[in-house]
Amino acid sequence: MTNNTPKYAAFISYAHADELMAARLHKALETYPVPKQLRAQGKTTKPVFRDVAELTAAHSLSEKIQAAVKGSRVLIVLCSPAAKASYWVNEEIRLFRALHGDAAILSAIIKGNPDTAFPEALTEGGREPLAAALGSDRAGFKLGVTQLAAGMLETGLDDLVQRGAKRRQRILGAGLAASLALSGVMGFTALQAVEARNEAERARGDAEGLVEYMIKDLKFKLEPVGRLDLLEGIGGKAVEYYDAQDIKTLPDDSLTRQAAARQVLAQVHLDAGRMEEAQKEIEASAALTREVLERNPDDTDAIFAHAQSEFWVGKYYIKQGKLTEAEMPYREYDRLAQILYQKDPANFDWVMEAAWGKNNLGAWARKWASLELAPMASDNYSQAIEYFEKAIALRPTSKLAQTELADTMAGKANIFLAFETAEIARDYYLNYLKFLKTLSSEYPNDVMLQSDLFVAKTDYYNGYFLSLNSSNKIALSEALDDFFSLTQYDDENLKYVDFFLRATFNTFENFNLKEIIIRKGQVEDILKTLPQESVLYHTYYRSMARVMDIKINYLKGERHVAKDKLRELSVLYSDADSYLPDDWKLLYRIFLRYQELEDKENTKKFARLFLNEVNLASDLEYPTIIFSKLTATLALQDCTSAKPLAQKLEARGYLKRTDLSLKPCNS
Repeated sequence: MTNNTPKYAAFISYAHADELMAARLHKALETYPVPKQLRAQGKTTKPVFRDVAELTAAHSLSEKIQAAVKGSRVLIVLCSPAAKASYWVNEEIRLFRALHGDAAILSAIIKGNPDTAFPEALTEGGREPLAAALGSDRAGFKLGVTQLAAGMLETGLDDLVQRGAKRRQRILGAGLAASLALSGVMGFTALQAVEARNEAERARGDAEGLVEYMIKDLKFKLEPVGRLDLLEGIGGKAVEYYDAQDIKTLPDDSLTRQAAARQVLAQVHLDAGRMEEAQKEIEASAALTREVLERNPDDTDAIFAHAQSEFWVGKYYIKQGKLTEAEMPYREYDRLAQILYQKDPANFDWVMEAAWGKNNLGAWARKWASLELAPMASDNYSQAIEYFEKAIALRPTSKLAQTELADTMAGKANIFLAFETAEIARDYYLNYLKFLKTLSSEYPNDVMLQSDLFVAKTDYYNGYFLSLNSSNKIALSEALDDFFSLTQYDDENLKYVDFFLRATFNTFENFNLKEIIIRKGQVEDILKTLPQESVLYHTYYRSMARVMDIKINYLKGERHVAKDKLRELSVLYSDADSYLPDDWKLLYRIFLRYQELEDKENTKKFARLFLNEVNLASDLEYPTIIFSKLTATLALQDCTSAKPLAQKLEARGYLKRTDLSLKPCNS
């Protein structure tokens, strides 16, 4: 450590009466997951100094405290009535300001309000400090910790989206406004209701505007950094406020504002796997926008608002795997989007709506995994790409248009993979990957973009090759490492967990013993934290983890252990009455393990089970699926089925006859 390097990342100044909150904050900051890009710059939130001894009525701060204040980069003041009255908290603030100035002083209200909680030293000289708010509930506490961490890292929530854009005080101030509004919205509105009608309506508008900021605007700050979980507590209070309203008596702007906020809450619930809560918010939102559209059938704002509701209805059904039910709302969304576009083709927002309408239909058709619907998927993706490119032409700096174009390119690449040759499919995907890399480099702190890039890399190595060379294996391993760190960053967002686990399960056959052991450890760490709502995921995830464990035993030469574990697992999937959508992947892995262990009877049994289920699950001709079918048919010595499968792979450039022995079928 150099003489210019602070010993502590922060010094927590607090009254002894607030010891429990100080200890909780201390732990949260020292375990805060700092983004990799900031760690590379040497930024950190640890170590944190917190004096655990209650100071006596001495005349000056101890040498230990003075040294700690001098050696700390940031001062965090926990504000409360007790802190306001504390002689020592005030002295620590004054000492820190004398040594370091005001810029590095952060504050957080844990009890009271600014008038009753701010220590005198914090406000003396006419200063007007801004503060985060450490709520007592889990979500409020996490939000406050994130705000303080942003200040310590000299970045702020907005800066985590685009570094250097704003100073941290603005974010902390916004956080305070949101937190105070949360506690005051209900009382504020009720108080104004006793005044004149026009004053009550103005008050309601102000209150709803605050709630809209808390849910909608704050969501756009939190989403790129992967922390939508922080909205959970805010959402609960907002829902209580909304549910008390009679939609028939509310004006249009109140209905659309409420609908937009409910849609954000629905997204948070969907990402966390809380389907019942998501359904409630989606249905409430649709009822609100339908009311507005009935009042104003030709108004573009009303059309737009209801289109959003139709999208979320479709999204909910997609999440449930109910593709038939998703078609009608997705088609209605597309119809409304086209109406908007036709009204003003030069309107950026309406062009984006037209693009999303086609992209949704493309994604819906692709999810059927059907050769019959594949042309429809490809056509809608192509139309969506044209619209997104037009939107970018209208607004070249739009990050949203560029990220949505990347997403649509990914969908089209998936369709190419099912039909085109290896060369054409890989070339298109590499163009998409290049575009996504460029975009993610422009926004290095956008966690959603980084997630998309990790997914793209793992999908490329898993889907576009039947086997990987050493350099590809290294690239895949690096992508999985980055992906795992993302799951630790926001442990409540099941989207990251789902992507990482599926990528790991799809690719672990490519790795050696050491690598598989590492991946198995990461999988186990995640499985320990999965919520009970994800019971269907539990079955698939945990069974795949057991398959990995069996593979490890086999590679270690522990064949008897591997056989015993495989038999136990096989019982769950042997002659089941019905299988879940992803179970064909498990059946294939079980088949491979029996083949490795040279158990011919069970090899053939699970080869048949796999072939039956995979043919029901998908008729799209993805190379890896065709290859899996070929491997299973060869194990069954089914030459009638094996030869055309091999010919398809050869014709599309994925397989050479020398890559796989067809001798049993050539005699």
